[in-house]
Amino acid sequence: MNVTAPDLTMQDNKKKIAAMTAVLYYLLAEKEATALHDMTAGRPALPVPEGFWSFSGRQSQMMLRSMAQMRLFPGWRG
Repeated sequence: MNVTAPDLTMQDNKKKIAAMTAVLYYLLAEKEATALHDMTAGRPALPVPEGFWSFSGRQSQMMLRSMAQMRLFPGWRG
């Protein structure tokens, strides 16, 4: 009894290549996410804004950006 490897069709080869590529890209994305996390771990956290004036300034900036968008996009209703 002679046992040979099963014949692989072109479709089977494409599926295997697609699966291997997907795994490779997943591993690369995971490696990049780990590197990004390690890079930001040494950075100190941003200070928490305190008081009325810090919130007022932030609100003012958001309002200016909103007004600029309204000028740039005349049909925009936000």
